[in-house]
Amino acid sequence: MKLARITKTLRSVQVRVMLSGDLNACLERYAQYYEHIHGDTVDARALIPEILRVFLDADREFQSWSRSRGDQQPRRVSTPFSSNGSIKAPA
Repeated sequence: MKLARITKTLRSVQVRVMLSGDLNACLERYAQYYEHIHGDTVDARALIPEILRVFLDADREFQSWSRSRGDQQPRRVSTPFSSNGSIKAPA
């Protein structure tokens, strides 16, 4: 069958974290670097979900461990950004 199993999309959740001053400064610099590379201004907080997604996707040991447990791997979805750096709401 060419059609993959339809899976229920996991709901989004809001997570609150406290960043150290050094980590926050680094995140702000990363937002400046993002603007330098892509030419788009982005709020540093809007980068956090995408940074986390990229980190988890790149962790081969985690991916292997997750597959060995039979966990369903959710589809990779890019975080949509608006022109002002905020995350766009899903349509």
